[in-house]
Amino acid sequence: MDFRAFFRDVVKVSDEELLDVLSHNARHRELFKGDSVVRSGEPQTEVGFLVKGIVRSFSVDADGHDITDCILFMPGSVLVPSVELEGPSSSTVEMLSDGEVVYLGIALIKGLLETSLPANHLFIRIVSEAWHMHWETRRVVSQLRSRDRYLWFLRRYPGVVGKVPNRYVASLLGMTPVTLSRLRTELRNEGVVQ
Repeated sequence: MDFRAFFRDVVKVSDEELLDVLSHNARHRELFKGDSVVRSGEPQTEVGFLVKGIVRSFSVDADGHDITDCILFMPGSVLVPSVELEGPSSSTVEMLSDGEVVYLGIALIKGLLETSLPANHLFIRIVSEAWHMHWETRRVVSQLRSRDRYLWFLRRYPGVVGKVPNRYVASLLGMTPVTLSRLRTELRNEGVVQ
């Protein structure tokens, strides 16, 4: 894999020195549906960047139910459940399809954040994009009716429906799988979706 091209073209790193460091320290791994990128409670030793595939981040509530808080499918998405680079992972990140991930060690990232202005700019951009996505999702889930939440999901996650189990989509959208199934049927009958 051409790591330099990945970080330049997909992650949008433009600084040549930073590209050199990232491309020389990256490692590539193929993952399969059901594989964990990181598990809740385990130390985070690497940061993953999605090359291809579909991933979800989830936590387990007090009753033992999975709560999906994020579904990622865009190449370049960062697969780390917390901006805190040290300590245990707050969530589990798992593959929902076969895919590929590029990894960088946490120690490298921490060192770059202490010495490289371009690395800090990249970190701020990544955190800002993740923050925006999570707040958009929270706003949608808390303020929109079920139907509008699902229509938002279809726009925000094109091509993901049918590739992700409905229970994860329902969990992300704060509804039951039964409600989601009913909505999908209604929207198909109305000709809104196929």
